[in-house]
Amino acid sequence: MTDYDSMRRLDTRVEVLAPAGRWDALEAVITAGADAVYLSAKRFNMRHHRGDFHFTDDQLSDAITYVHQHGRRIYVTVNALLGQSELADARDLLAQLDALGVDAIIIQDLGTIHLARELDLDVPLHASTMMNVHHPEHARALKKLGITRIIPSRDISLTAIGEICRLAGIEVECFVHGDMCVAQSGQCSMSGVLFGKSANRGECMKPCRWEYDLVRLDEDASLAPVSSGHLLSIKDLCLLRNIPEAVQSGVCSLKIEGRMRDAPYLTSVVQMYRNAVDAYYECPPAFALSVEDIENAHRNQVRKLSTLTMLGGSSHSGLFDTTGRTEPMFLSNGCTEQAMTEQVFHADAARDGVPRETELAVSVADESSAQAAVEGGADRIYLAAEVSQLDRSPWSLESLTRAIRLAQCHNVRVGLRTPRVTTDREWFETRWILRQLSDHDLDFVLVHHLGTLELARIICPQAAIITDFGFNTLNAAAAELLAQQGATQVTLSNEAGFIEFQNLADATPVPLEVIAHGPVSGMLVDHCVIALHASTSGRKDVCRAPCRHVAFGLRDKCGETRPVIADQHCRNHLLAAHDLAILPRLNDFLVGTVRSVRIEAQFYTPAEVQAITRAYRRKLDADTNWQAAWREAQACSPRPLNYGPFTRSIVNPKSTASVIREFAH
Repeated sequence: MTDYDSMRRLDTRVEVLAPAGRWDALEAVITAGADAVYLSAKRFNMRHHRGDFHFTDDQLSDAITYVHQHGRRIYVTVNALLGQSELADARDLLAQLDALGVDAIIIQDLGTIHLARELDLDVPLHASTMMNVHHPEHARALKKLGITRIIPSRDISLTAIGEICRLAGIEVECFVHGDMCVAQSGQCSMSGVLFGKSANRGECMKPCRWEYDLVRLDEDASLAPVSSGHLLSIKDLCLLRNIPEAVQSGVCSLKIEGRMRDAPYLTSVVQMYRNAVDAYYECPPAFALSVEDIENAHRNQVRKLSTLTMLGGSSHSGLFDTTGRTEPMFLSNGCTEQAMTEQVFHADAARDGVPRETELAVSVADESSAQAAVEGGADRIYLAAEVSQLDRSPWSLESLTRAIRLAQCHNVRVGLRTPRVTTDREWFETRWILRQLSDHDLDFVLVHHLGTLELARIICPQAAIITDFGFNTLNAAAAELLAQQGATQVTLSNEAGFIEFQNLADATPVPLEVIAHGPVSGMLVDHCVIALHASTSGRKDVCRAPCRHVAFGLRDKCGETRPVIADQHCRNHLLAAHDLAILPRLNDFLVGTVRSVRIEAQFYTPAEVQAITRAYRRKLDADTNWQAAWREAQACSPRPLNYGPFTRSIVNPKSTASVIREFAH
């Protein structure tokens, strides 16, 4: 960064962006000095538990007029994932907002971009933090699609955010205050899988705020707690003291979280940031907060405050309030996952007979598992990028190439799965491994965001691109947009219910892949709960790696234990307590444009991989002995099995009140 760049950032004033959930809050934040306000219509927003919040169509029109009369800007969120049945209503809302003259629309679903193109909208589109942008190349890919501003992942530092500003050449806003999620933005499906209440649709039941015991899962363990408390309950963000760093990073907007907060609270917070920003621009070397604003920040805090990892540095236990005493509201406090035999499956009666040709894909984490999948009858194997550090021989370039040759010798197609998160480290590593394998005739590359999609197209042009479940695809508009960007197959969202699957499969011509079996990744967390609570250091950066020796899980107050897998990047994959298995109803999924079903086996042993693959192979081949193979697969499963999210609908869920009653403990 040059001195000129730094001076230019002081010549262009950063925006103070405030939320409003009701009319009194809107008036309050404008009066308090917000440069812009963001709010929601009654539908397709990310705060959906309370019907008395958000703006009706008439109120939206009045709000836009009011904000513009005061010379400020107004952004409206249409940032929920969209089911296929909702596309027409979403299209109408986008057209309405464009006609009303909003200054921008904040979106999450790629299908919204497709709709905006069809409508030829004039209004700018901002990419929600739920798109999980954490690298400049991801931002560049969105910019090519017409996105004008990025709200990046909440898990990257101001320095990384500044790199997106500098290298992607796009407007960037960042959060500076309020409620944060512990999971990677847009990569938490636990609430949707357990309750049918999707965090990606504004209905999260907040399992990250539950009280847990961290327990050992090895055979010699007594399941006595290693640590107890609200172990995932992260503190609220506060960058009030760090306005200079935020301004100098190059962001265009400082975003305050809190659409569900009342007017007095928002008045205080907006005034604090208004005062701090004005003081810094008045004379940067003399910047200092007023004593009154410092006191107000602490007097009006909801949870305890922290800068989290926004200023760099590693995660540590001090970023969490494990007491639970500052949590304003618990929507749930545990969940007993139903067994397969107790569930009602929302499909028509199972169809008998020989299914049409569908390929069986198996995702594996080591060479032995690749061989087991091939021997079990896989049509495809995917070499997984994210693998457990426990009892696992890590991939080497040699073992990857041997696994590729093994598959090719058995006429099994082979693909490489890239990571869900690509900060600079993972981006470099992904680019390196794609180049190393580009001459090995890979059949597929699986990607989780648009940046790696473009990277794979460039380095491995011969390989078919499969968009993985990190895209959260639920509708045909999103599938079509991905196909236009070069995807040849799209993976269904891993929290979709059977209704969502069926609607998408019937509506899109784009080939689909469905995850049929395996651990359900409920949360992807950058903060390592094992390092923070099972290591004596309480820090991620100097942890003694207990995850290399012992398996761990989080046990909730219902007694349900969910495994915590630490991958090689020290991210945690919090799994559901039951593994997904649709084999008894597999024929119900062989419809529409479904071209492959996948076994997520990267966290299985080779013996488990072979038994489960064999069972699905026999079912797909209409082998009359498939039930015997299925019993073997059930017997070797490391966890109980159920139908996962397919028994619920996240597009048409039960009311929050009824879910609270159903799961009250």
